[in-house]
Amino acid sequence: NRTTPIGTSDALRIEEPEEPKNPFASPLDSGIGHDKNLIFFYQPHFIMAFVAGAASLGWMAYYNNGSDSIQNIKLGVVGMCFAFLLYCSLPTPVPNSAFMRPHPVVWRVVTGASITYLLMLVFTLFQTAHDARVLFTHIDFGLVRAAALIGEAAGRPKNLPERSYAEQCQVYTGGKDCKLWANLAAGETPCFKNVQETLEDEFVLAHVLGWFAKALIVRHAGAAWINSVIFEFLEYSFQHWMPNFAECWWDHWVLDVAITNFLGIYCGHLFMSYFELKTYRWMRISEIKSTAGKVSRAFFQFSPQRWDSFSWHALESPRRLMAVLLLYFIILVADFNAFALKFILWVPPRNPLNVYRLLLMWLLGLMASREFYEYVVNRQVKRLGHHPWLAAMILITEVLVWLKFGLAEGQWSKPFPRVVVVGWGVAAVVFAGWFAHHFHVVPARLRSLASPRG
Repeated sequence: NRTTPIGTSDALRIEEPEEPKNPFASPLDSGIGHDKNLIFFYQPHFIMAFVAGAASLGWMAYYNNGSDSIQNIKLGVVGMCFAFLLYCSLPTPVPNSAFMRPHPVVWRVVTGASITYLLMLVFTLFQTAHDARVLFTHIDFGLVRAAALIGEAAGRPKNLPERSYAEQCQVYTGGKDCKLWANLAAGETPCFKNVQETLEDEFVLAHVLGWFAKALIVRHAGAAWINSVIFEFLEYSFQHWMPNFAECWWDHWVLDVAITNFLGIYCGHLFMSYFELKTYRWMRISEIKSTAGKVSRAFFQFSPQRWDSFSWHALESPRRLMAVLLLYFIILVADFNAFALKFILWVPPRNPLNVYRLLLMWLLGLMASREFYEYVVNRQVKRLGHHPWLAAMILITEVLVWLKFGLAEGQWSKPFPRVVVVGWGVAAVVFAGWFAHHFHVVPARLRSLASPRG
């Protein structure tokens, strides 16, 4: 569903160049001009580079278990150089994104910021948990409130008690004179105290905004909502490690899934529907006579130039389904990493670092999902792309950071509860059975019915 911008006249019409069949084409994609026995070495291998890079970083970081801070800093610098050179080895570094608004330079800066964040993560990976926490205590933006500061002071990290949301799960707590929504500061008695305290938590707004953002990444309301349901099961599975994941049943399924997550996804769906159906008429600012028109045109420079919907068709083929499940998995890892890093590095929930990290991953995710979608549905696209590679590399490095620090301190020593292991095992068996039936048994029956009888 693409529309061509239409001007008020032919003189004002701004024609867009036709999009090539492969919007991310590169001369290296085909290996033309090289010996047929050496084509392999001249073609892009994003997945191979990712596997090799992640394995190398993991091996180097876990091989280095020393407590010598100076040696760890040196190794961290070497690791940063390795990660940067690995990215530079990919074909056509820092390509133009498919996004053009408000200006292509904005998305290049996002790419640069993502590379910088990856290098910071790699450096942190080579430190001890204590040294990493000490390093983070020196990050002070000057405007951070005392409750959001990392540590007691610079160089003095402080462990943070994780809040559990499953201690008071009673829904109705009021008496005769209770109020539906009470002023707790004035001593009023609420009818639903536990529910009200949960709604006043900062994570409620974070749920709405977060799933609005993820809906724009997936570009499919149903897929985003399914992903939100899976994340609630993920919280059930890991609450024995992180108390912050422990919630009441009504918090999981009513406040999260049915209200806040649904509201964010629905707003994202309305946002996408508006821009998908909109008729775009872009005029040059210099051609607009009125001041109000110029201001309006400048404001809409920050809106999409056009909006393309994603049609994943997950049940069309096993490859499509695996691609959608991989996208689900990546989003779940990105969400889980936000909590795990905060937990293991002792970063307060209200510290701006959490917001900056989420904002950067969202902007990078917009570009990465666009390229990943083309890689899945467009047969002309033969390579994964820089932004999906960069996003995956950041996520796997984040996993290595919290996994290494947690193992060193015994944070992940508690075994998974039996109900969690059995539950996911049953889900895997059911999925495998459905997969075989849908993609093998049903097509075989259809072919046998369509074949002429002997």
